[in-house]
Amino acid sequence: MVKLTKKLIDAAPFPKQGQLFLRDAEVRGLALRITTGAKAFVFEKKINGRARRFTLGPYGAVTVEAARKMAQEKIGEVAKGDDPAEARRTRRQATTWGDLETLYLERHAIHKKSLKDDVSLLNRHLAQWRTWRLFAITKAEVCSKHAEIGAAGHRIAANRMIALVRVMFNLATDWGFFAGVNPAARVKLFKEVSRERFIKPDELPRLWKALGDESNPYVRVAFMVGLLTGARRNEVLAMQWTDLDVSQGLWVIPSTKAGRMHTIPLPRPALEALIGLPRLEGNPYVFCGRWGRGHLVNVAKPWRRIRQQAGLNDVRIHDLRRTLGSWLVAAGASLPLIGKALNHSNASTTQVYARLQLDPVRAALEDNAARMLTVISRAESLEKDQST
Repeated sequence: MVKLTKKLIDAAPFPKQGQLFLRDAEVRGLALRITTGAKAFVFEKKINGRARRFTLGPYGAVTVEAARKMAQEKIGEVAKGDDPAEARRTRRQATTWGDLETLYLERHAIHKKSLKDDVSLLNRHLAQWRTWRLFAITKAEVCSKHAEIGAAGHRIAANRMIALVRVMFNLATDWGFFAGVNPAARVKLFKEVSRERFIKPDELPRLWKALGDESNPYVRVAFMVGLLTGARRNEVLAMQWTDLDVSQGLWVIPSTKAGRMHTIPLPRPALEALIGLPRLEGNPYVFCGRWGRGHLVNVAKPWRRIRQQAGLNDVRIHDLRRTLGSWLVAAGASLPLIGKALNHSNASTTQVYARLQLDPVRAALEDNAARMLTVISRAESLEKDQST
């Protein structure tokens, strides 16, 4: 052993092959490893009967004094029962976010109706994490990502991202890939205000005319069916001819977001529009996609064109579904009936449609006020007659 000094290290020759060690006399376990082209400080220690060695840093970037301090810290870790070399090896071999993403999609998300939404979130907002080890994704990083997405005007997407990350880390724990604290736990979410936009009576003629002017028949009828049935966009676009019973006027959706089959009695205008669509041989889908292959997928661009022509720039595709619910309420339909028409799993989901259309409430209050005033008027008249 020798006392390592800068002068000694600078003068130490490089071996022609292999490696040499100069072990420090002041801090036991500290050594300088010299190879054919480099000098670096290492820490050596026998832990649980096994010889351990790992690099502290290259000489030059790390001084002798700094190396001694680092070695002393490692000695303290070993005294507490830690194994620095094993911990480092574990970190190197730790699961990455990309590994977890692959397992999540293969084992868990493949069974979810929201698979496409999850994939979109992972690709659009979390792709940069794919090379990161799970232990490197901290709560601060998750909160920063949440704030970043929210600042871009996508607060709901930011909240969904937090929910997705939370689930994925919980699964990583269950699968034995992660033993830390879930970094997405107890993150304060943005307040979400439920959307209440629907097509009002004075707007409907403009929308219907814009749909009629649409040159693509598949796009035109797809939106008509969505408006008249309240079916979800993906359910409409994936409609197959075998799902239709034209003689009975029925559309059977094999599998919905609720995870069950749903049968919709088609209104006559919707049925007639569907019957009038051209069928392409070899394509089982009603709404054929580009070049006649598959079915329509991305209808955002034609929808922007249609709503702009109708002067309804704030109306989204999902608002067509909400429109059916609100119009059924206005017609006096019961909430259970509306829930059945829209295939809601939870009755509370249907409650939103009751507040979208205030005309029935207004009419009920007006009628009630009239009855109250009639009773009051009769009482006043009776009192007046008795006093004369």
